[in-house]
Amino acid sequence: MKKILTVLFLLFFLRFNLSSIEFLDSPWSNRLSFGLGFGVGLNFQTANFKGIDFPNIPSCCPRFETGLGLNYWVGPLVSFPLSENFSLRIQGGLENLSATLKKKENEYLSAQGLDGVLGTFEHSVKATLNSVSGDILFSYRFTPQFHILFGPTMNFLFKNEFEQKEEIIEPSYGVFAIEKTRVRNHTTGEIPNVNKLLFGVGLGVNYYLPMNANNTLFLVPNVMFRGRFNEIAKNHEWRSFSISGGISLVYAPRKVKIVKPPAPPPITPPLADLPEPPTSPSLEASIVAVSLDEKGNEQPVTVLKIEEFLSTKMHPLLGYVFFDENSAVIPKRYKLLNPAETKDFNVKKLYGLPTLDIYYHILNIIGKRVAQYPQAELTIVGCISDQGLEKGNLDLSRKRAEAVRNYLINVWNIEPERLKIVAKNLPDNPSNPNDPDGIEENRRVEIYANIPQIFEPLVVEDTLREVNPPTFRFKTDVKTPIGVDRWQLITSQSQGVVKVFEGTGDIPKVIEWKVEQEQQNVPKFDEPLKYKLIVIDKDNKRWESQTLELPVQVMTIEKKIIEQVADKQIDRFSLILFGFGQSQISGDNLKIAEIAKKRIKPTSTVKIEGFTDRIGNEQTNLELSTKRALETAKVLGVDPKFAKGLGETRLLYDNNLPEGRFYCRTVNIEIVTPIE
Repeated sequence: MKKILTVLFLLFFLRFNLSSIEFLDSPWSNRLSFGLGFGVGLNFQTANFKGIDFPNIPSCCPRFETGLGLNYWVGPLVSFPLSENFSLRIQGGLENLSATLKKKENEYLSAQGLDGVLGTFEHSVKATLNSVSGDILFSYRFTPQFHILFGPTMNFLFKNEFEQKEEIIEPSYGVFAIEKTRVRNHTTGEIPNVNKLLFGVGLGVNYYLPMNANNTLFLVPNVMFRGRFNEIAKNHEWRSFSISGGISLVYAPRKVKIVKPPAPPPITPPLADLPEPPTSPSLEASIVAVSLDEKGNEQPVTVLKIEEFLSTKMHPLLGYVFFDENSAVIPKRYKLLNPAETKDFNVKKLYGLPTLDIYYHILNIIGKRVAQYPQAELTIVGCISDQGLEKGNLDLSRKRAEAVRNYLINVWNIEPERLKIVAKNLPDNPSNPNDPDGIEENRRVEIYANIPQIFEPLVVEDTLREVNPPTFRFKTDVKTPIGVDRWQLITSQSQGVVKVFEGTGDIPKVIEWKVEQEQQNVPKFDEPLKYKLIVIDKDNKRWESQTLELPVQVMTIEKKIIEQVADKQIDRFSLILFGFGQSQISGDNLKIAEIAKKRIKPTSTVKIEGFTDRIGNEQTNLELSTKRALETAKVLGVDPKFAKGLGETRLLYDNNLPEGRFYCRTVNIEIVTPIE
């Protein structure tokens, strides 16, 4: 059974999480919903009959008037929309209407050794009433979350029993004079002349609390009053009322539109066939592929193993825009839209892109989110390097901030009063002003928001492909007396080209392919990966190698489900925006670390790696990255042996760009959890 549930969960995840989902209706639209609820409260009973009104049941009670008992109910519900604000709600289930009628009376009691003593005894009728209930209620939405309900109710009694007795309650001694006991007229049985069907009216209120981001699952607290018209027993003025508070779990499915992910960028096609060159001069070339182990040693390739896993990756957002020297123009590497293009912009379309390609949409991500949150306000801080042409130029700082502000106003239609401009010299937390890279990083605009939603990291749930071995090395040997003009190394499978390496001039002796780091280029089919080398010399002579093959084995998620192979979930998080030379975990980094901590289970394996950029001393960077990794382990509650610093020994991003260096100052967290 556990395996079946696991399979169903994974199929559901694949259906709705491996593609982009858009909804055709609004989150708070009035739509069909289902649910299950329960509640507790009080039963009130009013009566106007004497004890002797029950035939053949002895009682001397002058009159019963009121009773009290515990009400509880449980059952399903369904709601049908009638219009934008009106719905028809039908709910049923089991409801307890039991209560006890009580009446006190004074009487002289018999006591040993005494002529008699005045005491108090209590008449009681305990009615046990269990029913099947049904309500047909009309619901009106005062607000999307607050609803009022009114309509007829019905209870069918399937259990109607009573227990009647008269019991002395004061004093603690003494007995009834005739019966010589403290309890008399104790009788049980079914209530005579009972009305099996009780009709009434209900009035209540609901308040919908969303439990997920898509507004399809709600927790609904409610209060309900039910008054019943007809009598519990025929010819008796005996009626039941109840008031209860409860909670329901409601599922309201939405109309979804499956949006296909954006097509991958076109791959450079192989060079067109060129005319056959003359037979001379000669051209000789060869190519062979080897793999690299973890220590960088070459190994022969036996098979390329690829395994798919469900993965969650969190992309932190860097709220900086960097400018060229003495310029207030937003650089072309940032993705800028026109007003018409903003309508089709969707953050989900960025999923699958490399980290820096996502970052280049930072102004569009901010514009989209500020438009979604009317309460959001931004502070846009323009900064300069305070070096050379920019020395003391606060006017340039302001123009840079205004360039960002104008883009948000003119393209994303953000109200100007929500965007505050500040002009500064160096940033509050500047990079090293004595290093050319640090000077370049200080030429920036910093953007801050008054609510955290604007810079929340992008969370991408996708398929991760692990590759073993993760890195290939193509070794070439080309001999030509006149030199190489251009060359191509083409890798392909039956569905087309996988990746093309190309260049001009002499071909490198070694071409490395870090397959696992290029998820978009990982082979996807369980078939050999073919590769060949094309070389054209300076006399336009073309040489093409024999097509060679690397065996490939692909274990897809679907295949693991069918074969019931043990699987795992891989979650990856990145901490950025460390202060210059600092290792403390605070601010947004602390929030991300706390999210990561919640993903760690007793069966999880955690790997923490700290990195830096190229600025500064190599040994200092190694020590700094190690401190950051150990601080992260401390926050996560993970053994320090799973944390290590790599410094600048492996640069994750292009360090010729300021944003690449900022994203290199990171701690990467990888959490691998077996799926049971």
